[in-house]
Amino acid sequence: MLKRKLSGAIAVGALVASASVMAAVSDGTVVSNTCSGCHGTNGASVGATPNIGGLPEAYLASTMAAYKDGARFATVMNRVARGYDQGQLLDMAKFFAAKPWVPSSLTGDVRLVERGRQVHGASGCAGCHGASGVAPVPTFPRIAGQAADYLRFQMRDYKDPGKPIPPAATPMRGMLGAVSEEDIAALAAFYAGSR
Repeated sequence: MLKRKLSGAIAVGALVASASVMAAVSDGTVVSNTCSGCHGTNGASVGATPNIGGLPEAYLASTMAAYKDGARFATVMNRVARGYDQGQLLDMAKFFAAKPWVPSSLTGDVRLVERGRQVHGASGCAGCHGASGVAPVPTFPRIAGQAADYLRFQMRDYKDPGKPIPPAATPMRGMLGAVSEEDIAALAAFYAGSR
């Protein structure tokens, strides 16, 4: 009987101790750990998955909400986002926004960069994404330094009228409608090579 009471007291003590440790770690840290498998430690991807560390909090929060409610097309993130409640998504956004931006080491074809710069200027992309892909407002993402493959896939998705996009991206759909596949590749190379 004494052993059973002692075991119970130890178990309760362990739970209290682990709860105290968890309370000392922000909710954003805990819920964001699962993201590192694709997005890298602290949101610094080492592959073609987007870098999310250092992106604006408002953008991250709205993007996750759009994935969760189906307002933005995704092959993976729409399913992942449904597993979190709104508070957890906001905690993640805050966590990743506080991390440093680390540009992708995967850059685009350097031969396409100059053509991409021209398309960027001629297509009106700078209005939302800045002169080189660094957005001047927190509701738009930084695309400079993202992997070219990721950028190309995203532009194709935004161009496709059969795929949902957030309302704020509606002008982008119209702009990309006039952009060829070759120019999408050039834009991706330009942004990937920008810092």
